Amino acid sequence: MADVDLRASLLAQLVARIAALQSPGTPHHPAGLFPSLRWKTALGYQREDSNGFFTSLIVFTLREIQGQLPVAARATVDTIAAKALVIYPLYQSKSGLDTYNFYPPRPGQHFPHGYLLHRSRHFAAPDDLDSTSLAYLAYPRPAAQNHWLKTKLRAHANTVKGWAGTGPVAFRKKKIYSAWFGERMPIDMDASTLSNGLLWVVRSGLPLDEFDEDSLAFINWVIASGEYRRRPLDVSAYYATAPLIAYHVGRLLAEADLPQLAEARATLLRELPGLLAASRHIMDKVLLGITLRRLGAPAPPLLGAGLTLFELEAKSRGLYFCIAPLLNYYPQTRWLAGWKLSQIDWECPAHSLTLLAEYVALGGT
Repeated sequence: MADVDLRASLLAQLVARIAALQSPGTPHHPAGLFPSLRWKTALGYQREDSNGFFTSLIVFTLREIQGQLPVAARATVDTIAAKALVIYPLYQSKSGLDTYNFYPPRPGQHFPHGYLLHRSRHFAAPDDLDSTSLAYLAYPRPAAQNHWLKTKLRAHANTVKGWAGTGPVAFRKKKIYSAWFGERMPIDMDASTLSNGLLWVVRSGLPLDEFDEDSLAFINWVIASGEYRRRPLDVSAYYATAPLIAYHVGRLLAEADLPQLAEARATLLRELPGLLAASRHIMDKVLLGITLRRLGAPAPPLLGAGLTLFELEAKSRGLYFCIAPLLNYYPQTRWLAGWKLSQIDWECPAHSLTLLAEYVALGGT
């Protein structure tokens, strides 16, 4: 009983702290948004960032664990979600369609609060599968809207819009969803992004078609082949670490027992304990611990007994949850994408705390 009480107390504190980090409306961040940071540590680069992506992630994740929270914290999650809902018109497609952008597209506000990148339209990305599927997961839509988005996904998929010039050669002629909706953006296959998209497809009750099957085959191969460990940038360029890829695929695996992902499930259950033991950063361990628990496997205690919220918050910092490999978009420069100086990292302090809450809610200590 004491452990249960301690877990409930910690969850209540984490949710309260997450709520406190939600923007009330400032010159840098609209009301309802969860602020994040852009980093390029080697160059001393740090900028405030105002994307909608992390806000969707936080709302979706908190709603997923809402049933495991103390009653007062459940109400706080509802308040967070209600406040966050108002940001979505800012990130909706500039054409007015029901897809979403990482940054506000009307007018374009890509890489805000900086000095250089926001001045060039070259760095203004189109609407994307990640931002859109997470928005739909955070705030479920009616069936007609879900069917519309599925048609939109197919229209921008590999073999329909064009042909992938990057990624594993064996999959470049498969019907795989692209990470992007833009007309001029090359086809880009990302296992983590696809896992978010397929999670939305499965949860929405949409029938699986040949595009879903090929996308699931790609995700399964990424894990079962070990490429998620050996070459994460090649198979999931925007989440290019093994813990992040495992976390995203594990969330899809926990949603449904898909036979198409049976090899991926077995591989993660076999390999994640070793990866967790070898990981140095506490948040990598948390990502792997969450994934193991989602798959019904035990994970060792990670947080330490008696740590205060202040201490846990300090330990949670430094998780770069997604990256922008700026040289990754075109075949001519992708060979340089692994150059660390060409990558920008994103961190969201409130989302890192949300991951801690997810781990605790799943029984982690």
